[in-house]
Amino acid sequence: MKKKQTAAPVATLLLTLMLAFIAPPASAQNIAQLRCADVDEEKIVPLAIWLDGYRAAHMKSTEADESWMTHVRDKLLMECEETPQALILPVIDEMIRRY
Repeated sequence: MKKKQTAAPVATLLLTLMLAFIAPPASAQNIAQLRCADVDEEKIVPLAIWLDGYRAAHMKSTEADESWMTHVRDKLLMECEETPQALILPVIDEMIRRY
C-alpha cells in the first residue's frame, strides 16, 4: 500500500524549491545545460526536488515522491562522480528508466 503524502511535507518541499531558485535573472540556471560537474552537495537538494517534478511530469503523475527524491539525490551524486561532464537530464532520464 502506498503511503499518502501529507500537505506539510509537500508544502515544505515547494517552499524549499522556491527559496532555492529565488535569484536575480542573471544567475538563472538552464537545467538542460547543467552538467554533473555543476552539481555538489549544496545544490543537489533543490535539484532533486525539481527533478521529482520532472519525473512526475514525465510519468504523467501529480504526486511528489519524497523517497524517490532521497534516492535520486544519493544516486545522482554517485553517477555524476563517475561522469562529471555528462549533461544532467540524460543521466536523469536513464535513472528514471532504472529506478
